[in-house]
Amino acid sequence: MATWCSGKHKSPLLIFMLLLIFTVGRMQGRVCIEDERKALLEIKASFHELAYRFNIGNLLATWVDHGVASSECCDWERIKCDKTTGYITHLSLGNVLSLEFEVDEYFDKDPIPLWPLNFSHFLHFKELKSLDLSWNYIGKPIANIGLETLSSLKKLELLNLSTNYIETNIFPSLGALTSLKILDLSYINSYQGYTMPPFYDISEFSIFENLEVLDLTQCGCYGTLQGSEAVSILKKLKVLNLRENQFNESLITSLGGLSSLKSLDLSGNLLSGSFPAQELSNLANLEKLDLSCNKLNNTPSIQDCKSLMRMERLESVYLGACYDFNFNKSIISCISFLPSLKILDLSGSLQFGSSFPTQELSLLRKLKTLDLSVCELQSHTLNELPNLPDLEVLILSLNNFNGTLPMAMAALASFHHLEVLDLEDNHFVGNIPSTIKALSSLKVISLAYNNLNGSLDHGLCELKNLQELNLKDNMFTGKLPECFNMLSSLKFLDISSNQFIGTLPPSLIANLTSLEYVDFSHNKFVGSFSFSSFSNLKNLEVVGFISDNDKFEVETEEPRGWNPMFQLKGLALSNCNINMHKGSVVPSFLLQQHRLKKLDMSHNSMEGDIPTWLMKNNTMLEFLSLMNNSFGGVFSKPFYRNPNTRWLDMSGNLMKGAIPKEIQKSLPSITRLNLSGNYLEGPIPSLIGDLSELETLDLSQNRFSGEVPLGLFTNLTRLEVLKLSNNIFHGEVLSGNLSFKLRLSILHLDGNYFSGKIGDLDDKRSILSGPSLLDISNNFFTGSIPGWISNMSYESELVVRNNRLGGQFPCGTNSFTFLDISQNHFSGSIPSCLVSESLKHLHLGSNAFTGSIPNSFCNLTNILTLDIGNNRLFGRIPKFLGELSNIRILLLGKNEFSGNIPKQLCQLTNVSLLDLSSNFLSGSIPGCLQNINRPSYQAFTAVDQFHGTGSGYSYRNPRNSWFSIIDHPYEVSGTQDEVLFTTKTLSYAYKGNVLDIMSGLDLSCNKLIGYIPEELGLLTGIHVLNLSHNKLIGPIPVNFSSLANIESLDLSFNSLSGNIPQELIKLNALAIFNVSYNNLSGRLPEMKAQFSTFNKESYKGNPLLCGLPLENKCTIQSLIIQPTNEERSHEKWYNMDMASFYGSFGSTWFVFILGFIALLCVNPYWKRRWLDFVEECMYTCCYFLCDLVWKPL
Repeated sequence: MATWCSGKHKSPLLIFMLLLIFTVGRMQGRVCIEDERKALLEIKASFHELAYRFNIGNLLATWVDHGVASSECCDWERIKCDKTTGYITHLSLGNVLSLEFEVDEYFDKDPIPLWPLNFSHFLHFKELKSLDLSWNYIGKPIANIGLETLSSLKKLELLNLSTNYIETNIFPSLGALTSLKILDLSYINSYQGYTMPPFYDISEFSIFENLEVLDLTQCGCYGTLQGSEAVSILKKLKVLNLRENQFNESLITSLGGLSSLKSLDLSGNLLSGSFPAQELSNLANLEKLDLSCNKLNNTPSIQDCKSLMRMERLESVYLGACYDFNFNKSIISCISFLPSLKILDLSGSLQFGSSFPTQELSLLRKLKTLDLSVCELQSHTLNELPNLPDLEVLILSLNNFNGTLPMAMAALASFHHLEVLDLEDNHFVGNIPSTIKALSSLKVISLAYNNLNGSLDHGLCELKNLQELNLKDNMFTGKLPECFNMLSSLKFLDISSNQFIGTLPPSLIANLTSLEYVDFSHNKFVGSFSFSSFSNLKNLEVVGFISDNDKFEVETEEPRGWNPMFQLKGLALSNCNINMHKGSVVPSFLLQQHRLKKLDMSHNSMEGDIPTWLMKNNTMLEFLSLMNNSFGGVFSKPFYRNPNTRWLDMSGNLMKGAIPKEIQKSLPSITRLNLSGNYLEGPIPSLIGDLSELETLDLSQNRFSGEVPLGLFTNLTRLEVLKLSNNIFHGEVLSGNLSFKLRLSILHLDGNYFSGKIGDLDDKRSILSGPSLLDISNNFFTGSIPGWISNMSYESELVVRNNRLGGQFPCGTNSFTFLDISQNHFSGSIPSCLVSESLKHLHLGSNAFTGSIPNSFCNLTNILTLDIGNNRLFGRIPKFLGELSNIRILLLGKNEFSGNIPKQLCQLTNVSLLDLSSNFLSGSIPGCLQNINRPSYQAFTAVDQFHGTGSGYSYRNPRNSWFSIIDHPYEVSGTQDEVLFTTKTLSYAYKGNVLDIMSGLDLSCNKLIGYIPEELGLLTGIHVLNLSHNKLIGPIPVNFSSLANIESLDLSFNSLSGNIPQELIKLNALAIFNVSYNNLSGRLPEMKAQFSTFNKESYKGNPLLCGLPLENKCTIQSLIIQPTNEERSHEKWYNMDMASFYGSFGSTWFVFILGFIALLCVNPYWKRRWLDFVEECMYTCCYFLCDLVWKPL
């Protein structure tokens, strides 16, 4: 009888038993250790307060207590267990709150919420090898009760505490963690606000022999390792990162004993003096060295440099400069002794000059990467590049190269293994030569930010290995080559901001199966593009179509039912006429997108309800812009809660209703909210003050009413921009004691019904907290301007136009750049303290200022707009105004100025609007005023103020560089200049960039005499010319027909004579023409062009004019009497009707004699005196004659 273990059955049984044991073991290993499971749940509970603070729900969602003692937890997120024993070995709690903003923003909380972590929870993890606590609010308690507690974790090898807010020195407590191999303490002292981080002596660092990686980046360290235990204890240390601290050159000497060190980063410290060649040569195993951003300006001796030959493993050296930290180029001769160098970064050096170190670099025969960006290299440098046969990466961006690319390609022809060529941000011109195909190994070409033009050469299509092509921001033209579809390896394609034309054929895109990033924005493409062309590109993550014209359409609904294989992270379809012929519907393929982080569909004509489902489907959506569409519906419907949405722009739509009362529940993390330009109404809900992350709030151009909630000014401590313009708000919003929080820099309250006085600050020491731009114009504020507005210690803008403010404007220490206090009741003399070199726009018009123009105005050297019209100023116009060479608008009308027009005003070669009307000016018009013309450059285009950068998705391109996808910084329009100028008989308000094209001269309502200077006919770009209500004589200059852009010409109420030049019918832009009440005569210009639109009101008060539209018909006699234009130019004073002259002369004397006789009859006294005078004259004459005739003998 065979036994069970006989040879025949032994092998299958053994295999079965082994499988059974292995399976049971694995089953046991998957069961949580109960103590560890409870500890995990307690750790989760400790996050409760922070989760509430940051409005994060369902934190650590898989960490759920089902009440079963043997419940498995090894499958929970952020946990890794030993497959055999079931013990937890890796615990990754880094950035549990998933905070993705910058470090300083992360810690900028008031007060800082700390994670109440109890380190005793970690003692239950006996087998723990890795513990990551980075990017959390651990705070000071870790130094008091933390690290020593972890000493019982004998197997702990990795501890990451980076990017926390630990103000206390934890170096001494590290000695207990003897098992550590990797320790990351980078950014542990990231500071809050403007407080400098604490500094710690690295000599206090507790050293342990197993440490292999130590990262102390930006932790406020200084000193050396000499004061600690022997450096030789760190015999296993391989990576040492001391970047951005306070170390000096003495530290390097103390590192000589680190025999196993492979990577050393000392960038951004205070190293100075000679390049430490001798000291570094002791680190024989070093592979990477970063000494960038230091001040190593001295060259060591040749003997010291030769010692670098011992560093046979050193392959990467970074010596890039930053700020004013430049290295001496002679150090390159020392670097050339490194036998194995493959990567050399010399970026940022400004000291190469005309001597490029060609010979020294040529000694680095193994070099593969050379970075010479931002070195101010000139074009000749390209021909001086050394012959480096193994070079693969060449970065020459941000230099001063110019000329054409063929020259550059010829200089690079010897680099047969080149894979990355970066020439962006230079001054290259011309096109891309076909010789580029000779660089067949190229994977990356970046020619962005140059001046290249022409069409793209087909030679690019022969670069079969090409993965990245960046041609952004050039002047390329023509159509895209169809052969682009052969670039099957292409991952990154950016041709934005060029002048490409034509259509985008679907075949061009469909074959680029590796494509991940594509941006066609800001070109001149036309026609329709079907988005379904992308359907098979499964790797596609980012698409950019931002159109600059209305001839390009993106079609997303054809063919019907197409399904995308991609999941986008960034999408910009702005101004693309989306589905223009399909009812302008929201693209339906977006229903299948769930990974979007940034979505911009602004400036289209999409209709329907607000697509709030976009926020539901894409839980990571951070940026959503639907501005300038036609979305309607009721905004008060609840939004889907999305804790990651930080930027929402719904401005310029047709939304109605009110803001949801509990908007903070739907958008708990919102930082920028723009709902302007809609039809929203009702009050602002008080709970909007609970949006604690809000930085920008724009509710302007709506129908909101009621009073502004106090919480907008008191609760939103991060608020930078608040715009409530043009609504129906009321109340005394600025009365009482004000409290401007630290960040509030722009406040727009204009165009409402606010009233009351402007209050004082509740804390006089917090003057710096006042806004840098305050616009309260077009309201009903009363009282005076408080002193704190004039005492802010930085440049600011103040607009209080059209209120009921009065008194004298207070002087202070502030330097305004924009000041508009016009249309109020300010009085007294103009304060001299308003003058500063930074002031560009000064509006004091329509007040009650008296006196003369202050002499201090001569210091307004940067002034663009000076409006002091409609006051009670008197005296002569100062000659120094002619020295304000930058001035564009000068308004002095409606005052009491007298004297002549200063000829110095002719020096204002940039002036475009000059108003001297309604004064008492006399004399003639200076002919040199011909400088007033169309502006030659833009000065009033609203300068955008940028607050933060666009949130969104960042893409890593094939050369591991990070791109901010479809960059969209938040734009807040700066204060737009606005002036009143009379044109077309009415006073219009011209605002913003309209002032860049507007020009005019108004000299009306004065006492000017003489002829109209013919030089005024040279004002070919002028739009408005008003010389009415003066005492001007002579003819209308014939060359006024050259005023091609004139829209309003008013010469009425003068004494002009002659006929109206027939040549004026050439003025096709003329809309207002008025020559009434002069002495003009002759036939009117033909009723053609614009003159067919003028009625008899334009000519009344000139009885000798004839022709349509007047009732006077022209006769032959009237035409004979009137001289022709040529005769009028030679007309003399004696060429007149003599009969009329003698008749008028005689009648004048007859009337005089009759009046004289009547006076003598009425007054007997004067009659007697007159007769006595006549009698005396008679006797005098008689005696004279007698004496003359009868002379004595």
